[in-house]
Amino acid sequence: MLGLAAVLAGSVLAQASPGPLRRLVYTFTYGATRSLTTHNSGFNDALGGSTGNGIDSYTDRAGDTGTIAVDVLREQPDKGLVLSVSELGNNPARNAKPATCVVYGNSTVICDPNATVNPEEYTVIGLLGANFVDPSLLDAQHHWKFSSAGPEYEATSDYTITRNDGGMLQISETRKVTYQGQRSGSADVSAKIGYDLAHQVLTSIEEVTTDHPRMTGNDIDNRVTVTAKLLSDSMATVSTH
Repeated sequence: MLGLAAVLAGSVLAQASPGPLRRLVYTFTYGATRSLTTHNSGFNDALGGSTGNGIDSYTDRAGDTGTIAVDVLREQPDKGLVLSVSELGNNPARNAKPATCVVYGNSTVICDPNATVNPEEYTVIGLLGANFVDPSLLDAQHHWKFSSAGPEYEATSDYTITRNDGGMLQISETRKVTYQGQRSGSADVSAKIGYDLAHQVLTSIEEVTTDHPRMTGNDIDNRVTVTAKLLSDSMATVSTH
């Protein structure tokens, strides 16, 4: 199996390599809608008058298309995959210079806190960890889950293989994230994932995230849609399945 884990198996190889061990390029689309409803019924303005009907609504939209490049650098002893990710979009303001990240098979991602990493970049690299699809974790329904938690969040991701066409997998994902503390609220994620099991690589994804932060006097709904498709892989021929 020629996968991300396999090509990074030896530290000697990683040290001897003059450049990335593997380069992946994805095309992407990104769309975001932010809806804000403020409830000010009963509030008075600075002159002591009414603020209006008590409800104001605002909607902001943003979007971009372009490419995401991932350079696979090495694998750590703890199986964390060290890579560099960058983005070139049609909107220059959202372009992202190369950032170093570590990715794990349970979709945990840790990036340089001083670097800019866009949501669509996180979507792609989060599924590149070694053994993201681990047959030993599958139940009778071809399902597995990952759970994680931090000081101010808890997350559970459920994955189900819905189709296996000669190792080209179709996977459905649902994820629930809850936040506590200053960043309170919740987020729901649903995704359709294409995955090449033989090469252990994400081939496509369609992901929708609905975020519901809680703020006193305001209703906020953030909806982010990301699609990505593998355009080129320096170590394999991209399948059209």
